[in-house]
Amino acid sequence: MGSAAVAVAGLATTGAGGWYYADELLQVRPEPPDYPIEVVAVVGSTVTLSGPGAQEPGVVGLEWPGGFARVGPDIDVAGEYVLRSIEPYPQLPAVGTQVRVAYYAAPNALRDLSRVAGVAARRVDFDGPLGRYPATYVPADGDRWLVHVHGRGATRGQAYRLVPTVHRLGLPQLSIAYRNDDGAPEGPHREYGLGWTESEDLAAALDWAREQGAREFVLTGYSMGGAIVGNHLRVAGSDDVVGVVYDSPVLSWLDILAYQARLRGVPAFGATVAASVVRARTGINVWAMDQVAHADRLDVPVLLIHGSGDTTVPVTSSDRFAAARPDLVTYLRTQAEHVRNWNLDPAGYEAAVAAFLTSLPALGADDGAAVQV
Repeated sequence: MGSAAVAVAGLATTGAGGWYYADELLQVRPEPPDYPIEVVAVVGSTVTLSGPGAQEPGVVGLEWPGGFARVGPDIDVAGEYVLRSIEPYPQLPAVGTQVRVAYYAAPNALRDLSRVAGVAARRVDFDGPLGRYPATYVPADGDRWLVHVHGRGATRGQAYRLVPTVHRLGLPQLSIAYRNDDGAPEGPHREYGLGWTESEDLAAALDWAREQGAREFVLTGYSMGGAIVGNHLRVAGSDDVVGVVYDSPVLSWLDILAYQARLRGVPAFGATVAASVVRARTGINVWAMDQVAHADRLDVPVLLIHGSGDTTVPVTSSDRFAAARPDLVTYLRTQAEHVRNWNLDPAGYEAAVAAFLTSLPALGADDGAAVQV
């Protein structure tokens, strides 16, 4: 979920302002890629960069048209220049190339992803409520699948950092597109459904996976993908879902609206006004999707990963969710910005996910048992 969605929270204290804020929250406004960083030098395993974003912390990607590399967390600043370690992933940029930082840290091109991750990723398409949707499929033996659901304004590539870890555990993976994504059908009025409508697309993807032999699922939701996963569980139940992984999830839209209002000195009731406008305009009931308020309904193990540095989705929602269900929620609280938990500590993140996935029982075994990482 991008900052544009919350930039005008102050206007939500009036009906007209609430309508305008609903536009900011709901409208799909794709931005063309910008490559603001110049590659000044590449010497051995180091790169010198200049431009905004070059100091992005952690392990991140460098992306340019037709290429992708990965840079390390070590950052040495000398005036306008930033020196970092670099590895081809699978390419190296030429001197003078304009690049951008990609916190996804893995290439979007499936041929390149397959090469660096040691998998056989390929595009598949599934039928959904609005037409045909693309997805990235990473095959493996077994009938327990992990299904990734990306966040608002993101792409299927948001999940690719985690693909190698999950593949080593032997789980087939599906990273899905949903309405309004590139290559997917547009939603009515080209608006986001905040998880309310996109959960129908997730349900269709799971149906496709069942046709391919899937019997059990682990659902992984990033940012607004958490709202999509949560709404799927609310509507469809968890009969064949054995676990959930949440990364910086939207668990309560009301919490997000109130948080962003506070940052801008707006009274808290502005969040209620905005939520009411969204419901009147679209039928989306953010109260019904509030996973914190309805934590008592949770009936599957959850690995919850969220950073205290998140300036988009408040970590306090995750704090409350974890406190409400310690029997089912394993909580990894980091210091990361929004959906950057892997980037700050790849090894720790992957170890937590691997431990969680290997601890999950088969369906029907030890239902409701706590999961410990």
